Amino acid sequence: PDCSVNEIKDPRLYMAVGGTSLSVVSLFCNSLIAIVLMRSKHTHFFFFALLAVSDTFLSVMYGPVIAMEIIKDVFREVWLNRIFWSYMPSLLTACNISMTFSTFLIILATTERFMITIKSDRLRWFRTHRGLLAGCALFLACLLKGGMFWEFVMLPNDPCRGTLLERELALTNLSLTVSYGKVFKFYLRNICTVLFPFIFLIFLNLYIVITLRKQQRAAALFRFATSRHKIDTRTMTNTKLQVRSATRLTVLIVCSFLVSNALNVAFTVVEFWDMDLLMMTIIFQMYEYGTDFVSVMYILVCATRLLVYVACNEEIRDEVHAFLCGRRYNRKGFMKQSNSNSKGASELDSIALTIARRLISSDLTETATMNDEESSDPHDGSNGKTVVIANGYTHCNTDDV
Repeated sequence: PDCSVNEIKDPRLYMAVGGTSLSVVSLFCNSLIAIVLMRSKHTHFFFFALLAVSDTFLSVMYGPVIAMEIIKDVFREVWLNRIFWSYMPSLLTACNISMTFSTFLIILATTERFMITIKSDRLRWFRTHRGLLAGCALFLACLLKGGMFWEFVMLPNDPCRGTLLERELALTNLSLTVSYGKVFKFYLRNICTVLFPFIFLIFLNLYIVITLRKQQRAAALFRFATSRHKIDTRTMTNTKLQVRSATRLTVLIVCSFLVSNALNVAFTVVEFWDMDLLMMTIIFQMYEYGTDFVSVMYILVCATRLLVYVACNEEIRDEVHAFLCGRRYNRKGFMKQSNSNSKGASELDSIALTIARRLISSDLTETATMNDEESSDPHDGSNGKTVVIANGYTHCNTDDV
């Protein structure tokens, strides 16, 4: 038998190198996002914090799982091939679970933003059960994709021993059954993890955008000072602006997800329609390039996610700046200390001023009593005493008091 491996084409090699470079950038960006959002008090970014953790894991796994599959064929080393197939089944399963979990987290974040937009009565329940919902999403992802570990097996290929084809990939008996291999794996899994999330997020995203535009037009028509998602300048509160910013952030995250998964959805539809068509020589080569491109697009979206967060949301931008530099900037551009330091300083100043006021009041009472009982110096031109607080916060004259 022919035990040679086809030569790797340049496009696949370039995508492997480019994807690995992007995975390094994505690893740094998503690690930063995860640390910042996990340690902040902004609980409304809970799903995005978990999304950053999941994307960090996928960034680490891109090199060993996706790039290594191409690199081992480029260098044609048997020991690389053996190392790759020793960990590939478990890591591939973990990557698929993580990708599905990320998809469900985006659905949960968009659903919460949808409830805020329509002012749903169930919003309070949804917010108080974020952890439970995320746990259910992880369980569902494991249920749908965890079985991949038992769906294929590596069998020895004795005629090609000592070459890259010394092992061959084969389906297990579980995958060959109708109930699991066709109904569950092919139909149920693809519908729940690819087709349904894609269609659901499209319609939900469009509804949120249309609703926001209607609210803004109504506010402009009736000359409201603020719309439902704008800042109230009269009360100097930024709560509504934060809601609008978080909504815009969610919309962009969903759009990036839809763009990166569009080709994957197209492949899934073709697989439903005619799998034999993809196995044709010319189309299979395009199919192979396309699957690699889908992986690169997903890592590209993960790598640019920090830029989207910082550009669209001031809360996250302040938290990132505070984490990297130890200081925050307010909207006017003035630098301000972190909340813990400012809070501690304000409390200390308040206590000091309170004590100082009490001392001033007691001193003034004693001074007034002594002035009534004792005669004042006729050659002294001043009628009062000067009171100075040593800490520099208060300088006052008894006459003014």
